[in-house]
Amino acid sequence: MWTVITGKPVQRKLARIPNPDRGRLTQAIKDLETKHEQMDIKPLTGRDEYRLRVGDWRFIMRIDEVKGEIFIRSLASRGDVYKK
Repeated sequence: MWTVITGKPVQRKLARIPNPDRGRLTQAIKDLETKHEQMDIKPLTGRDEYRLRVGDWRFIMRIDEVKGEIFIRSLASRGDVYKK
């Protein structure tokens, strides 16, 4: 079982997203705790981060396998998420 940590900006962004997208994103966060191996998670090139794809939305996250933690640091639409 993994611990999923979401930053305040992610929580605020999630609250502004309309249903049904918000429901799918919330379910994806819950699924990360137990089923992350089965999810569409890929490493980002040139960065020490991963992305999770949920429809047209992307989570950017760091995974600490030693602590068993997944820290979601960003949530944005597909076109905006990779911009720094």
